[in-house]
Amino acid sequence: MAVRRLLTLRECSHRTGHRESTWRAWVLHRKIPFYKVGKSVRVAEADLEQIIEQARVPARENRDGR
Repeated sequence: MAVRRLLTLRECSHRTGHRESTWRAWVLHRKIPFYKVGKSVRVAEADLEQIIEQARVPARENRDGR
């Protein structure tokens, strides 16, 4: 079984620039996958990376194809 790195909402906040309260709201409304460990909430590092990747906006090509 692979070991998953689980991040606190504060760590997610520091990595993305979103407020911790935003992360809490996303958990409350189940907009992101998360783990409940006792009373604490954790987000898998792989899930955070996927959330960031899904928000990626690709660069536009110039009209001349470059």
